[in-house]
Amino acid sequence: MKAIVTGSFDPITLGHMELIKYACERYDTVYVVALVNEAKEYMFTLEQKKRLIEMAISGYKNAIADAYSGLTADYMHKMGITHIIRGVRDEQDMVYEKNLAQRMSSFDTNFETEIIKCGDAFSKISSTAVRDRLKQGEDVSDLLPVEIADEAKEFFLKNQG
Repeated sequence: MKAIVTGSFDPITLGHMELIKYACERYDTVYVVALVNEAKEYMFTLEQKKRLIEMAISGYKNAIADAYSGLTADYMHKMGITHIIRGVRDEQDMVYEKNLAQRMSSFDTNFETEIIKCGDAFSKISSTAVRDRLKQGEDVSDLLPVEIADEAKEFFLKNQG
């Protein structure tokens, strides 16, 4: 079976990695896909995000990094994926994700969404927190996978120039 973990991944964090680990333990193939949300302004380019994902998931043999600018449902159809893994930190996230899951099933009744509550250790980790700390010149190694901490900082510095 195939699953997908999506997000803006701007950049990918330890919280995202918890979801990816969960998915990789339960599915044959897991696509980790950076998506474009036109309503958001990003710090990292889509190519940079894909590269950071590739580095972060390098230890998972059944995970594939990708980037996509269309609808998640279209990507899932194209790749033959039926399961989407989504993470929540709090009740506000849960409401949003339940609504999103209903919309996904309206695209295709074969789509199944698994909503996973993150562990307490990851509940305060977000890409926004990473970006804020990078802008302040602070260390972000406690928020990012060790495989990407230096690269994320380097990409950030390049983007500022």
